[in-house]
Amino acid sequence: MRRYSQLTRLIWDFYRENQRELQQLHLLGRCKVFRRWGVLHIRCWDRDLAESVLRRRALIEEPVAKLRLAQKISISVDTNRIALFRIGSDKQIA
Repeated sequence: MRRYSQLTRLIWDFYRENQRELQQLHLLGRCKVFRRWGVLHIRCWDRDLAESVLRRRALIEEPVAKLRLAQKISISVDTNRIALFRIGSDKQIA
């Protein structure tokens, strides 16, 4: 049985009563999710997965903001960042 990070489970628990949105976020189980210095890092293993995560940005951002988990979200493939954005902002930082 695979163990998911506590942050991944917190995001999934936020949507436990909305199965449609929860299903869209199950892809987080294939990523490494961790937090450091106010940034929620989502490290994906390939570009397609990272782009799928990026398309679900709004679903990820809501629980992160309401639970005050981080001020920024970074999405990367291995160690190459593809997106960094501030919570509550429409613009990417990098």
